[in-house]
Amino acid sequence: GIATRIGERLLETGAVDAVLTMAPDPDDRWRPVPVLVTKSEGMAQCRGMRMGYAPLLALLEPARAQGVRRLAVSGIPCQVYALRALEKELGFERLFVVGTPCSDNTSTESFHTFLALLDEKPERITYLEFRADYHVELRFADGAKREIHFLQLPISKLPPDFFPLTCRTCVDYTNVLADITVGYMGGEGEQWLLVRNARGEELVALLGDEL
Repeated sequence: GIATRIGERLLETGAVDAVLTMAPDPDDRWRPVPVLVTKSEGMAQCRGMRMGYAPLLALLEPARAQGVRRLAVSGIPCQVYALRALEKELGFERLFVVGTPCSDNTSTESFHTFLALLDEKPERITYLEFRADYHVELRFADGAKREIHFLQLPISKLPPDFFPLTCRTCVDYTNVLADITVGYMGGEGEQWLLVRNARGEELVALLGDEL
């Protein structure tokens, strides 16, 4: 909701030329692929969670080659760290960074293994969310829903390399280099809106009373 709407508002108001974010692969709803969105209605395809490594920043140079000078990027902490390292070299006139929290990641193939441990027909699963109240919510193609407490997840059945060493040693769950972090981790279900600087304030202001 909030992160997607920020992207829409940035494009609606002409504050940016494009938003760089993730969308689902046409052949696999769980696999993230980087996209450069230039029209606000294009943000709808980017809603929801993807799971898997994805080269978000691979589209930075193509964006610049297409004439994008004002850009918004939505990403997880490791992607934002790399973006900040390249920021001066890229030379965008304006750069807004919308971050989301992250505690771990895996490959999309490994995530399918995880889904198969949760349900005997994993292809029926249309939605999965690791909620702030320590439950995983599953939604199915027939409209059914199911909740699983974190302590009941089949973690012991996952391969040792399911979470890579880089994720297991990450020290930035909250995306400290983003202008604003949207999301949650723990707690009772409220979303965080961590506004870190003046650009983050601009992003909040775009939402107005909607927030």
